[in-house]
Formats: sequence, C-alpha cells, structure tokens
Amino acid sequence: MRALWNGRLQFSLLDIPVKIYSATQNEEITFNTLHEPCLSRIKMEKRCPLHGPVLDDEIVKGYEYENGKYVTVSEDDLKAVAPDGDHALAVVQFVEKEALDPLHFDTSYFMAPDGPLATEVYATLRESIRNTGKYGIGKIVMRKKESVVALWVKENAIVVSTLRHWNEMRNTELIGELNSLKSKNKEEIKMAEDLIERHTKKLRLKSFKDSYQERLLAMLKEKVAAIKKDDQPAVPVPAEMPQLDETMATETPIEATPQKRKMAKAPLPAKTEKKRKVA
Repeated sequence: MRALWNGRLQFSLLDIPVKIYSATQNEEITFNTLHEPCLSRIKMEKRCPLHGPVLDDEIVKGYEYENGKYVTVSEDDLKAVAPDGDHALAVVQFVEKEALDPLHFDTSYFMAPDGPLATEVYATLRESIRNTGKYGIGKIVMRKKESVVALWVKENAIVVSTLRHWNEMRNTELIGELNSLKSKNKEEIKMAEDLIERHTKKLRLKSFKDSYQERLLAMLKEKVAAIKKDDQPAVPVPAEMPQLDETMATETPIEATPQKRKMAKAPLPAKTEKKRKVA
C-alpha cells in the first residue's frame, strides 16, 4: 500500500517520523459515458459561452463575489496564503471521547512509524492513547489543505480522522418538524426500550451486504462473458474425409487410378536388336 503522506508527529517532547495510509476504499461500481453507435468515451469539451472551445492555458481560477462577477486568482496568489507545516502533524491536546460527536468525523487514515527508529516511540504513544481512552486533537496540512484531526487507536494502529469544522455542522433547530416533537407516553417508551433490548446483538457488518451491487456485478459479468464469447474467432470444422471402399484400399497406388491402371496393363513394345556389320 502506498503512503499518502509522510512527515513528523509532534507532541510535547515527542517528534516521530510517520506515514499516513488510506483506511477506507470505495467499492461502488461506476460507469463511463459512451457514444452508443461506436462505444467511444464522451469527452467533456471546455467551452466559453461567448467564444466557444478554449485552450487549457486560457483557463484561470475565479471567485464569484457577486452574481456573475468574479475575481481571478493565480497560482502565486494561492502559494502566498498556503498553510505552513506541510509535513507536520502537531498534537495540541487530548479530550474525552464524549467531547466529539460522530458527525464531526470525516475521513480516516492509518498512521504508521516511518523507519525502525520510530517504532518503539510510536508503540508507546499508541498504548498510551489506548489505555487512557481519549482522543488526541491536532492539526495537519495534507494536500495543501489544513485540517483538524482526532487521533485514536484501532487494533495495532493509530488512526488519524479529519474533523469537520464547527461552522460545517448544522443545527437540528433548522428542521422545523423536530422542534415540537415530544413524547410523554411513558408506557410506550418502556415498550420500545424492551423491544430494543431484545434486538440488541453483536454487530457483524459483514452480514450486511449490498444486494444491489451484487446483482449489478453479476449482470455485468454476464454481459462481459457474452462479448468475449462473440469476439472469439470461429474454429473451422474439418470436412469429412472421403471413405475408401475396401477394394480401393487394398489396391496399390498405381492401381488406384483407372487411367494408370490401363497403362500398367498395356504390353510393352518388343525390343529389337541391331545387327552388327561384319567387315
């Protein structure tokens, strides 16, 4: 597995070289857009509504500050405001697990030590986080973006999860149907609690399968198999060999052809000896 980021984990007096790997993968089947008559992939042409097709070097980034009005931004502008510390993950504090809502979590990565000298310090930090049951909170710059992250432990790895910023979290008060929704029927609540307890089991996510993806994959395999079968060149079937009758099978090659058979039976001309003159 290829590392997505490498740098240093910094916390107090600790400074550990580490690598970060993706902890998840997308298994969803995707499709390409094709031109039906020839099955070629459709290319999205870059067009200006005023001037038609445009070249790549004519394209710039723009920020819409009013409806239909833009200010352009160059690569130098972006570099000037880029965050520092592109290769550092700085842990600034630890919090109780109750402090983070599951909605805060965005994308998770596995963090591993980078090199043999970092393994012991990494393992010490990992077990410390595991034993305290707390989240480490830090900041990382990855792919030119600064993110707040939470550090926690899964099995033998420290997990780094990017967190959504507070202004990205919506409040349930925005949903009017929820504001006046209350239940005061204690008996019904108790019945629902008992029902939940009876259906509480050990979680086995492998038992939850995406039946649509399975049917979709099976259908695609059938289509691919049919295409491959049609693309195979037809194997020529050899014509049946003519059956020789028993008499022809026993004849010699010369006797096998009627014309040659007649020639074979024709008498050879008699040889004439030349008389030798006697002087």
